[in-house]
Amino acid sequence: MLVFGAMRWLVLLAALSLAACGGTQIPQHNGYKATTKQPWKKFKALKFDDKGEAKAEGDLAYGQYKRAAWFAVDMPVPGEVDFRIEITPPGDAVNDAFDLGAEVLDSGYRVLVRKDSEEGDSQGDLNKQLSIKDQPPGRYYIHLYLEGRLDSCDYILHAVMKGSAPAEVKSDFPAQVAFVPALPMVPLTDDTPKNYHPPTAVVVTTHKLPTHHTPTPPPPPPPATTLSARIISVSIVSGGTQITVGRGTSSGASSGMKGKINGIANGAFTLANCNERACTATLQGVTPDQIKGSGQVTLSP
Repeated sequence: MLVFGAMRWLVLLAALSLAACGGTQIPQHNGYKATTKQPWKKFKALKFDDKGEAKAEGDLAYGQYKRAAWFAVDMPVPGEVDFRIEITPPGDAVNDAFDLGAEVLDSGYRVLVRKDSEEGDSQGDLNKQLSIKDQPPGRYYIHLYLEGRLDSCDYILHAVMKGSAPAEVKSDFPAQVAFVPALPMVPLTDDTPKNYHPPTAVVVTTHKLPTHHTPTPPPPPPPATTLSARIISVSIVSGGTQITVGRGTSSGASSGMKGKINGIANGAFTLANCNERACTATLQGVTPDQIKGSGQVTLSP
């Protein structure tokens, strides 16, 4: 299904040379565990909320037998689904040949749309968008896969479903409802014995003597450190220029943290909208070209 491009072959040959000299070892397996015979059946169904939106995130690593991820979308009515994938490669430097492939298939595993290094996709694009439109109801699959044996990355998958209103269904109620069977007779008078008395519950109260504990002083705060992160996307918004940095709450970043774009005098900002893997910030007076020219930020608590 996947074919390496010319650039990827050059990178692979160079990596093999390094492996022969004791450098990076190239995985010789196909990226799947030996027990995985049909990876396309190991999918996770996306759950959409009242707004028709769904989200999933995870990580892939070819060398750790985690080459691909499969997700299923169940469309109840005719419509369309828009997919957006945020990609965070490992480390501060990204190989020029890195690319995360993505494709959408129908219930018969026929490819409807694909974006990878062989389908006109921009290599190293960290924000991919795919859409399927005017599709009938049914199950669809989205397949994310690494294209290089040394590749690994984190990803966040966003999906938005838009469907047309279903046709009105006429009901034949109560024509198909079965008749209720005859119920057993109930005596008109209470048949409880006159001498019956319900048992009285016994309540036992215990008292525990208070104990005195000496409060433990809180530990001293950790020394202040700075964090570095890559800028993974840049966009123009109403309040200025918005950036997304590839560091989230799981790696020490948090909303309200101060930061600065490296090499830009007026590049200070404050993080907001942090999730486990990424945060956003809005700057004024800085152009997207300046931001892309730097590509790095420094964060401080």
